Amino acid sequence: MERYSSNLTLFYVVFTGFSWTFLIFGVVGVFVGPIVNDDIYNSIYIKMAFVVLLVVISIINIFFSLRLKRIEADDNRIYISNYFKHTTMSLDNIKSIRIRDLWVMRIVRIRFHNKSMWGQSVLVLERENLLEKFCHAHGIAVES
Repeated sequence: MERYSSNLTLFYVVFTGFSWTFLIFGVVGVFVGPIVNDDIYNSIYIKMAFVVLLVVISIINIFFSLRLKRIEADDNRIYISNYFKHTTMSLDNIKSIRIRDLWVMRIVRIRFHNKSMWGQSVLVLERENLLEKFCHAHGIAVES
């Protein structure tokens, strides 16, 4: 069995989750918490900066980081994990794979014939083009 998702998957899932949690506490602290210095914490610019950071990190967290999965596969099955829950699936259930090549990463969307525990599709950060080579070797359709 070989891992086909990047090590950055763990970084994005854990880092954005923790930073989002701390940012929520920071926003609550700025708006509700005790005021230590009136010039800093009552400044509208500081409050707006916290709110903008909260919105941006929330969007990244919801639409990207929480959807990333870890993928491992062997000749018969694909193993999907979000680092807390693990499932296996037959390679026959893979409908198509779409690869988007960005500057620093390759984002792969795997679509399934039958809905899985993760939904109709999953997102993966590809590791060194290994998933594309695996798909060509096993006759799985790859879209670029």
